[in-house]
Amino acid sequence: MADLRNLPLPTLRTFEAAARHQSLAKAAAELNLTDSAVSHQLRRLEEALGYDLFGRAGRGVILTEAGRIFAKTVATALQDIQAAAIRLSEADQVAGRLEIACPPMFASAWLAKHLKHFCKDHPTVECHIRLVENQRVAELGDADVGIAFGSGGWADRWSTLLAHVDITPVCSPILFQSVGRAMSSPSDLATSLLLHWDDGSEWRRWLSEAGAGEIGQTARHLYCSDLGMAIDLAINGVGVALVSDTLSSTDVEKGVLVRPFAFSIDAFGGWHVVCSHTGLRRASVRRFLLWLLASFGRDAAWDALPDPLHEAG
Repeated sequence: MADLRNLPLPTLRTFEAAARHQSLAKAAAELNLTDSAVSHQLRRLEEALGYDLFGRAGRGVILTEAGRIFAKTVATALQDIQAAAIRLSEADQVAGRLEIACPPMFASAWLAKHLKHFCKDHPTVECHIRLVENQRVAELGDADVGIAFGSGGWADRWSTLLAHVDITPVCSPILFQSVGRAMSSPSDLATSLLLHWDDGSEWRRWLSEAGAGEIGQTARHLYCSDLGMAIDLAINGVGVALVSDTLSSTDVEKGVLVRPFAFSIDAFGGWHVVCSHTGLRRASVRRFLLWLLASFGRDAAWDALPDPLHEAG
């Protein structure tokens, strides 16, 4: 078994750079070392591991199979170490005002249910939530952090995907059983009250793709001003709402909502978190972004954040 107890961390950093560049010279330039120093450290690492990590490829080097496996692990470990170091260094700096802009549907259906956890862990951050009626990123203004719905890739801001959006019906457990038996197919919606937070187009599309387009003619309809209201009405047994897993998951886990059918449709977009490039340099913004990404199950949340020292802006 390889004995790495006396192997210094810089050796792994050197290996990661050489593996990433597949060039000893480029690794040496990045780390401000000589080519011979890089070669020496890599030989020492190979001796400790008992495996060849590199092979020659012209004037460069190429990873062996063992090298590829080890490189992936080392890169992840170094990123984790860097993330932990930055978190510690920022621990006493996370304070001040943080403005979060998002559509009412996201604020009421998700943020209102989860923000307490961030506030508890960061009592010196003063959160301000600003509701924007339009989901487009242009409506977020100069907020520190914004939530937008779309396909992503906004040129003037940093952004990353929080969650893809698929929509499916939800209703209260009582309503689920009220037809005399549990709902099992879209045809069971024929006499239901369908709750809309748009002009009704999403329900029409879901019913059509579920093979029950005619249901829209026999069901009753109630139109709400936003999705949060539709979810509240569904929780109270008024009717059946059509919402995303992202925004209904907490209520489903609590048992106040159920999803009668497995069938869902793509909402043609996803929820993204966005902010200015300069905002990424603020400790409070970065801490909120990390919390938000982790809350959505992004285990590699740190990887989605660019290095604030090299981010343009």
